[in-house]
Amino acid sequence: MNLTENFSLSTLPDQARAWWEEATQPKRIAVAVGAAALILGILFALSSLTKKDDEWDPAILYANLDYAEAAQITTRLNALGFKYRLTEDASTIVVPKDNVRNLRLQLAGEGFPKSGRIGYEIFDEAKLSMTEFLQKVNLRRALQGELEKTLMGIEGIRNVRVLLVIPEPSLFSESEKDVTASVTLALVSGSRLKPKQIDAIANLVSSSVEGLEVEKVTIVDTEGNMLSEDRDPLAKAANKQFQMQQQVEQTLEKKVQSLLDEVIGKDRSKVRLNVTLDFKQTQTHLESYDPGSSQMLRSEQTSEKQSAEQGSEELAIRNFEVNKTIREVTGSVGTIERMTMALTIDKTKVVADKETNSFIEQERSQQEIDNLENLARGAVGFNEERGDKISVFAMPFDKTQELAARQQEENEASTKFWTDVAITVAKVLGILAALITLRFIIQAIGRGVGVEEQIEVLGEVAGEVEEQAFDRPDTPHDILVSRVQQMVREQPENSAKLIKTMLVESN
Repeated sequence: MNLTENFSLSTLPDQARAWWEEATQPKRIAVAVGAAALILGILFALSSLTKKDDEWDPAILYANLDYAEAAQITTRLNALGFKYRLTEDASTIVVPKDNVRNLRLQLAGEGFPKSGRIGYEIFDEAKLSMTEFLQKVNLRRALQGELEKTLMGIEGIRNVRVLLVIPEPSLFSESEKDVTASVTLALVSGSRLKPKQIDAIANLVSSSVEGLEVEKVTIVDTEGNMLSEDRDPLAKAANKQFQMQQQVEQTLEKKVQSLLDEVIGKDRSKVRLNVTLDFKQTQTHLESYDPGSSQMLRSEQTSEKQSAEQGSEELAIRNFEVNKTIREVTGSVGTIERMTMALTIDKTKVVADKETNSFIEQERSQQEIDNLENLARGAVGFNEERGDKISVFAMPFDKTQELAARQQEENEASTKFWTDVAITVAKVLGILAALITLRFIIQAIGRGVGVEEQIEVLGEVAGEVEEQAFDRPDTPHDILVSRVQQMVREQPENSAKLIKTMLVESN
């Protein structure tokens, strides 16, 4: 039977059933296998709808690479056809987890990674013909390598380079040159070393090299910024005073800003402070005397004088101790000498309208602005007697970016929602189609098995009829009619099955 004849959707199940019944056993098995493969393909395609092609479990292949070697390794990976990713600082290469071991073995055979630091291992292979100059060079290389290995263990440092200058010793102290060192640090993207860490690196390098002073260690980063502090006492003091001023300003700004954010909401005010600190150190010497009611005799001197006219006269000089207090007062360093504040407040605020049940913008009253100003004054300890000033500006803030961000978030949320709905519906429809196809195949297989059982029963019945002894008519037609009649009389159930099978085959 050809399925292309009189094709229509209504007759498609009947045509498929008829083809299945006429098909041989190998064809049926092939169709069942193909249908199962189709179902598995549909399920796999549906499961991978939400998964990107480039999604894989990452694993680190190599880390802490310099740019040149990272470029060589990535070029080699492209030639080999492996997938990979680079971190933002291009120092780490990430590949699929299943390929890490094979790639490391293969690249190791080609000499990767090539970057490495040689420390005291350079002396493992001693050479008898090495001159004194080469030994000194190797010693300096070993010191540099060991220092680089040590500094690489500090958090935030991606790569490091240490150069030492060790001059030859001189017989005359006047011509003796100092030992110097330069340290170049490549920091991890987004990280920053603290001043204490930089001082620790300088002390570590100076302590590791004989004759190297901390002042002779220069530390820079890969962008050329000087990280080590100036060793000049005046410059160092000025730098600390500036840092102290910044810390005071940031602390006061944070106190005012956090208070206003809790009162009128976040991003509804801006605070900027300028503080003048007094770094003068004053000493005051105070002496106070208090004779008091009780006096202590410290010394006494007496003398006696005699005369004929006045007789004897006694003179006494007594010295008494007086209470004395001496105070040495040292003024504090870094006190606030003067403060100025610039306070900007959003002129409008969002309030709920009970009539329309919506939110509207409303201008702040002058009384509310004055109250916010008084809050800022009290938060920082404002003092007009020392010359502190405050400037308050009430103006409408630009909310276009905020509204655009909210609109974008709403659009992204809506797009994601409908995308998830579409994917879910596609999965459900795919599963239903697979189940319907599977059910059709199972039903067709069951019908085929039933027909085969009926044919087998018919064959057994025919065999039994042939074994029975009766008078055979002369013509084939009479023989066939006689056999059918006898079978109907003796085996009515099997006869009914045979007729049913014949009707099905004719249809």
